[in-house]
Amino acid sequence: MAGASFCLPGVAQAQRTSENIVTQSADAFGKAIGSEKIGLYSSDDIRGFNPIDAGNVRVEGLYFDHVERVPSRLVDGSTVRVGIAAQGYPFPAPTGIVDYSLNMFSGKSEASGQIERGAYGGVAGNIELKVPLIGEKFGVSGGVGFREMARPEGGNSSYRSIGLNLSWLPYSGSFVTVMAGRFTGRDDEAHVTLFPAAGEDLPKVPREVFLGQNWTDRNSNVTMYGGLAKLPSGSWLFEAGLFDFTVQNDSNFADILRGVRGDGTVANRVVIADPGSQTHSISGEGRVTRQFGTGVIAQKVVLSARGRIKDRLFGGTQRIDLGASSAIAPDFRPVPTLLPQIKDEDRVKQMTLGLAYALQWRGHGSIDLSVSRAKYTKTIDFANPLAPVLETRDTPILVTASGSLTLSKRLSLYGGLVRGLEEALIAPDIATNRSEAPPAIRTSQFDFGMRYAVTSKLTLVAGLFSVKKPYFNLDPALRYRQLGDVDNRGLEVSLAGQVTPGLTVVAGSLFLSPKISGEAVNSALIGNRPVGSVRRRSIANIDWRLEQGHSPWSIDVALESLSSRVGNAANTLYAPPGETVNLGFRYRFDLARHSALIRVQAQNVLNDYRWQVSSSGGFTYSSSRTYVAQLVMDI
Repeated sequence: MAGASFCLPGVAQAQRTSENIVTQSADAFGKAIGSEKIGLYSSDDIRGFNPIDAGNVRVEGLYFDHVERVPSRLVDGSTVRVGIAAQGYPFPAPTGIVDYSLNMFSGKSEASGQIERGAYGGVAGNIELKVPLIGEKFGVSGGVGFREMARPEGGNSSYRSIGLNLSWLPYSGSFVTVMAGRFTGRDDEAHVTLFPAAGEDLPKVPREVFLGQNWTDRNSNVTMYGGLAKLPSGSWLFEAGLFDFTVQNDSNFADILRGVRGDGTVANRVVIADPGSQTHSISGEGRVTRQFGTGVIAQKVVLSARGRIKDRLFGGTQRIDLGASSAIAPDFRPVPTLLPQIKDEDRVKQMTLGLAYALQWRGHGSIDLSVSRAKYTKTIDFANPLAPVLETRDTPILVTASGSLTLSKRLSLYGGLVRGLEEALIAPDIATNRSEAPPAIRTSQFDFGMRYAVTSKLTLVAGLFSVKKPYFNLDPALRYRQLGDVDNRGLEVSLAGQVTPGLTVVAGSLFLSPKISGEAVNSALIGNRPVGSVRRRSIANIDWRLEQGHSPWSIDVALESLSSRVGNAANTLYAPPGETVNLGFRYRFDLARHSALIRVQAQNVLNDYRWQVSSSGGFTYSSSRTYVAQLVMDI
């Protein structure tokens, strides 16, 4: 149909001094801009699951196999698409989707720089440029960054990032870009992870004191190459993306304290050395969209083909038993003899063909339907020549259906049923089969909720959900395997928008009731609550720009409250609840005729001491009070 249009994301971006994650968030479900994050969810935790490990990642809406953190100079940030934020999104996934936006040339010259006094005295900085090469149609964007990090658990580490995007904007609404980026980490010694002794409470471990071993440096390199194109033509849209991602861990360690008692003594300290692990993935998606309709009814059909090939070297680790130790005082040991290791290999091949249909009836509601056929193969070739090659295959048909109903100008309902094929988490450090990755798992999600416009600029969203997946974790022999099935049921609430001119709020709460079922629960091997799960998380973020939004000064407050967290498989140990308060301000001014910003924030003002619990039952403590100051300038 003539006149049909497509909304292409991310082509024009604001410069850095105008960025404000509170005022730029449409809901409380999760958003990242630069180094700032906000929301109930993040890129590694949505509705109690990890969407990145599940493979639910997109770049500008196109499928991407996320292996490790994306080089920060290539992207502006990310958005969590879950619940109502996933409505109208083709081929949604259980657990939600993390969608990255690219940092691209947008037709004009731009430059910005930032210098930061980081947490605990660290230093960081970056420079970004966007430069036209041929008029407004062809240009390059890129940048470099560094971080000399003083870590909250003591010690220091160094990080470097570089990225380059070469973009062509042939006509309005279109772009073709190729990119390359690299992220390196050096001298990042392994921090200790505590596993409590049965029936013991954990001691109060001193913060900002390095308790690890100074020979456990973790050194890694992440490289990413790719290309992405979006080309609308009348009522058609042609999209394609191809990405090459490699993670190389030259050296990697885990420092595990087992049998930690309340007095700080440790029954056994184990260091796991894992040199030379590597993951390489090629992934991408091609998509054709046809939009049609008349008047208030708009329809579109989407044909998609996406796939990946991922090769991974894993295993071949060296276990170093150091015996009794301490969780409250440094206990440095001499460097052991580190032996070369032979790695196992696994390869995943996956191809998915999908067809989606969407109908939007303005003022009444919407319907989104899709069907996909996946072909999945996983092969594991063990280094031991006597071990057989393992191969698993699956060819599921995945159907999704969602929709919304507009009841009035202010109130609408939404709901959906989504089925997916996802990766399971790999075996954790403490597992006897460390780093093994189970085959892909079938998952499902049902959600239902409402959106209410409190005012034209303030929106309330509330929804119920149920996400079901096979449950993998450690059995009593510390082997990582499927122990049953888990159903994460919950209620999520978001209130976001402008209360009055200059005053913006992003607030929300998650109430979660996860339950495991299956033989392991029935036989009392484990409890019915997943390790590391939390029953409630609440956040409130307030940004107040004085003089009804016209002052160069603004004040921001961030509050987070967590309920107790399940600490062990038997459900007999819980990490206590906690609250965190951050306070900050921004001051905007001109410096040498250029926009500049000073940003200061006090983090964890109340110095809350909180235990974080991994899904395998490992405890680490929260960061202490610290201060961050930034100077940002646009040119």
